[in-house]
Amino acid sequence: MEEFTLIKKNFFALETNKYHQLSEQQFSSLKKKNITINPIIREVFDHLVQCCLDGFNFTQNPLSFEKYLRFYQEVNRLIPTLAKKIVTDDIYGPTYFVGDTHGAIHESYLIIEFFYKLIQKIPESKLIFVGDYVDRNPYDLENLTLIVAFSLLCPGKVVLIRGNHEDRKINEHYGFIDNLLRAFWEKGEELYEEIIQFFTHLPIAHISQIHSGSQIARVLTVHGGIPIDPYHFMEPLILSEIESKLECDKPESSLMDPLSVSMLWSDPDEMIQKGILTGDHFNGRLQFGIDVFNAFMSANNLDLLVRGHQKWPDGWKAFFNSRLYSLFSTASYDGRIQFSPKILKLEYGKPPKIISISEDGLNLEFSEFQSYN
Repeated sequence: MEEFTLIKKNFFALETNKYHQLSEQQFSSLKKKNITINPIIREVFDHLVQCCLDGFNFTQNPLSFEKYLRFYQEVNRLIPTLAKKIVTDDIYGPTYFVGDTHGAIHESYLIIEFFYKLIQKIPESKLIFVGDYVDRNPYDLENLTLIVAFSLLCPGKVVLIRGNHEDRKINEHYGFIDNLLRAFWEKGEELYEEIIQFFTHLPIAHISQIHSGSQIARVLTVHGGIPIDPYHFMEPLILSEIESKLECDKPESSLMDPLSVSMLWSDPDEMIQKGILTGDHFNGRLQFGIDVFNAFMSANNLDLLVRGHQKWPDGWKAFFNSRLYSLFSTASYDGRIQFSPKILKLEYGKPPKIISISEDGLNLEFSEFQSYN
């Protein structure tokens, strides 16, 4: 495995704790919701950030089982249920989309560092993760926890949706549960139960309504693909009509309804000119072509779809006349450096922008906002 030895500047200023100070407006919003964030959230975030600053060394001074357990118990207190299966947000600033991270905490840290600097200049900015935070890499617990902690410390600015790897059966086969058991022995199962409870409370889709004056662009984010009834695939489903029918708050996709499974597992395929491919059974895992995609987008008044789920050497691929962007945001996979990870930026009236997840790429992106007050 290629190790990261980069020593980061102490950007977050841990000794002053300035990075996690919320604005008065944010504090007011939290108070209205009667939410009090336990200090364990900040403590765990501090620790993981310091490990990143120390060259991404998570073995010399690891977090204890007790702190991880308290962290996810607090997460489940703050997010006790699945409030909305499909979340719709009105957004008035640049919106950044992150593909699968799969334990690649190096890339996640760079994204978080960049976005924290950005919201100091443009508080209306939004950061949306498309799921798959664990499996495939050794530091998936640290990656997931860093992302979750950051989302709680930046309320309303960071969105997490569920991927197909936020799933008990998948975690049994691709590393996450093994990593927990290796680190904490039998206590790893207790920690996993808290984490899987959190997974079941993640929304399955997000709609970004990106504003510019009276104009709005509507962007759907899902991990896999669009919901499709395989028996009536040319009749597009309306998201607002199917939301109440979705059974996505389950610990594994085998317990979900086929439409939820489709949104987690389906893939676009430009070789399919008409219809869909279903494989041997209609379990929601299918490939869809441009005609099915266009019908769905038109019926739901959507302009663009952003998803993850598939690996791309360049970190991204555009489908269907660039109306669908597929992202992959991890360089390391199965313990090896294999990809050039990317994120996507959308801003009303400007073409979609692919950004490299590297210090140079993100610093160049941030330099465009230096003139903002």
